[in-house]
Amino acid sequence: MQNYKKLLRVVCSLAAAALAAYCTIMLCRWVGYDLQQRLGNTPSYAIVNDEYSQIIDIPEEGLTQKMPLQAGQPFYGVRFKFSTHGQLYKSGMTMVEVYNEAGQQVLFAAGNFLNIWDDTFTEFTCNDAYIPDHDETLTIRLYNEVAWDGPLGVWASEGEVDGMALSPTDGEPLNATMAMQRVSDFTANWPALLAARLQKPLAAAVFAAVLLAMLKTPLFLLVPAVGLALGVGFTYVTPALVAPDEYTHLAAAYELASNWSGQPAADEDGNLLLRACDAAHFGTKTGEIGILAYKNEAIAESSELGNLDELTTHSEIKAGQGSGSYLAQALGIRLARVQGKNFYTMLLYGRLANLIFYLLLAALAVWLAPASLRGLFACVALLPMPLQLAASLSPDAAVLGLVFSFTALCLRLRGGQAVWWQKILLIVLGGLVAPGKAIYLPVVLLCLLIPAENLTYAKNPTVRFLGEEIPGGCCIHSATLVLAFCFWLAANLQAVAYAARDMNTTVLLAGGAAALVLLVLALAGYLKLRKHPRVFFWCKSAFAVVLVLGAVVGVRAVSHMGGGLDPDQLTMTYPNGDSIWTFSFGYICRNVPATVKLLLRTLPQQGALWLQGLLGTTLGEPIVYRIDVSWLLGVGLLLAVLAAALPRQEEPAPLDRRSKAGVAGICLCVVLAVLAAALNWTPINYQTLFGLQGRYLLPILPLVLLLVKSSKTLALRRDVSHAAALCTGTLTMLTLLQGFGLYAAWQPVS
Repeated sequence: MQNYKKLLRVVCSLAAAALAAYCTIMLCRWVGYDLQQRLGNTPSYAIVNDEYSQIIDIPEEGLTQKMPLQAGQPFYGVRFKFSTHGQLYKSGMTMVEVYNEAGQQVLFAAGNFLNIWDDTFTEFTCNDAYIPDHDETLTIRLYNEVAWDGPLGVWASEGEVDGMALSPTDGEPLNATMAMQRVSDFTANWPALLAARLQKPLAAAVFAAVLLAMLKTPLFLLVPAVGLALGVGFTYVTPALVAPDEYTHLAAAYELASNWSGQPAADEDGNLLLRACDAAHFGTKTGEIGILAYKNEAIAESSELGNLDELTTHSEIKAGQGSGSYLAQALGIRLARVQGKNFYTMLLYGRLANLIFYLLLAALAVWLAPASLRGLFACVALLPMPLQLAASLSPDAAVLGLVFSFTALCLRLRGGQAVWWQKILLIVLGGLVAPGKAIYLPVVLLCLLIPAENLTYAKNPTVRFLGEEIPGGCCIHSATLVLAFCFWLAANLQAVAYAARDMNTTVLLAGGAAALVLLVLALAGYLKLRKHPRVFFWCKSAFAVVLVLGAVVGVRAVSHMGGGLDPDQLTMTYPNGDSIWTFSFGYICRNVPATVKLLLRTLPQQGALWLQGLLGTTLGEPIVYRIDVSWLLGVGLLLAVLAAALPRQEEPAPLDRRSKAGVAGICLCVVLAVLAAALNWTPINYQTLFGLQGRYLLPILPLVLLLVKSSKTLALRRDVSHAAALCTGTLTMLTLLQGFGLYAAWQPVS
């Protein structure tokens, strides 16, 4: 009977997963159909001749027009401005034939009374472009295949323009040039084709999510399976170099891959050396979006030739860009270069390598987390924003995976004795988290939530420190914190020095030394007095008073130390009006009221955008393009992660009151660090923060949800982890699909 129920459950799960996948395929087809109706068969054109003041009727033998075409210019067709002399014709058909200099026909198209109107440009197009390899002159023949109800004319100039002769076929030149536009690009049926490309990864993601959730498969298996399919979808949806700062990350990963190849990565001027096939695609700004950008990328990926891994082309891209770990991305790029792949395939390899690395770390985090918290980590890992970052070249994906894994391990070790490999992993992850991004250093303090007794060695449970016996696990705490701080300092010393560029170095060093001495004294006092509760209470109170007074005196000293900007410096701006000065630490301390006002103005204006960036319902680089999906998807994602964070009625709270205060303090420190970093690149004449994005807060999202789970205000009767993960994956799929439609339909604002 039990076997029958298991079999029935498997069959029902497979049926539900297959139905969900079929619905996803139909949804992709609908998106393709809708985009095809709105964007398909749409030309882009370049003006060839815009001088016209007379109408020339098409004679019986037709007209012949010359049109120059430069090497490398794509020719998808031509547009003419017709005239029906104010009449509405009910019959007639006009043919257009275009030949190159070799006499080969490159276009054969027709127009009739249904699409040729009075004083209106009409295009004659083909699906495949003709691209010459040298400058040449095309010959265009225009003639009526079916007689019209009356004369059909074309607008032309009075006098030949730039050698573009117009004549009756086999006749003498008319000393005129038709009003012409070259169709430089054409969407054809590409909207439907590109949407169809999403069917397999999105259907696979939904199939895996439904099947694994219904079978209650361990979440550390569900996350990589569903995340891989969704991530592959993001590699298709996110156009080249459109992910946040991807052009910078490409340069950094490419340089690292070049170093591995044993070749010089840069020339004597410090510019990157590139393969010949890559040079045309590198840039110093965010890539293009729109249906034509999608189309051209897809064509180039399948048709462009690659090169061997030989760096022969000089570029204007500076070496030494980017910050963070690019090991996975560089590995993918190196593999593609060794195989001689073209640029877009190389970019795909780098993105996929980054995605796989992130998913391995995310699966590790879910596996390490306590059973009651795995749904929480799974939902966060499957949000659109981390998957979008992972499916690009961003090093933030690795940082997210490391922070998630470190957080999960700390929470796991709170509840039980650590084994040897967990202690080593704790130290290693702490050391790797700190240098990943300077603003996440406070996260390393999570290791202090682990009771020292859980980290002790059985053979040596205590050690002596400052004459007192302390648990041996304190050595693990100390090793984690010291290693993390040393790595953080080595990776971020220059950034910290730049942020404090206008502050007195001597005062800062003296303050740091005083803080270190105070910390040692506080630790010694704690060890000596912890066994005397009454004395310890008064000493703790006195220490708090000293700490507050020291902070007040320190802030006042820093804010009055001089060295600020003079009036002339305050007025110095770039050509775009931005001040050349930003909110350094010194400027903030000297102008605390102005800084507070800026933050207060920023919150109501950008708060909603931060939430979108945190969840991933705004795609790409929001500073350049605003690709915002429906707010309903954002609400759904928020409800899904909150459902995963709600406690069950019978389970104990994962954090006690003191631990909750510590976690809240860590979150606050990270938020303050993020604000300080954003201020550091905000010009002082701005009224709101510049460049702060919600994705910067993703690493502490599990901690915020942990605080929710530690509250018993609202509890669930049963575990909904798998259902929440399924909802998150499904909503991410919908976000991805709508994002594709928004990317494709994007038009520049005039």
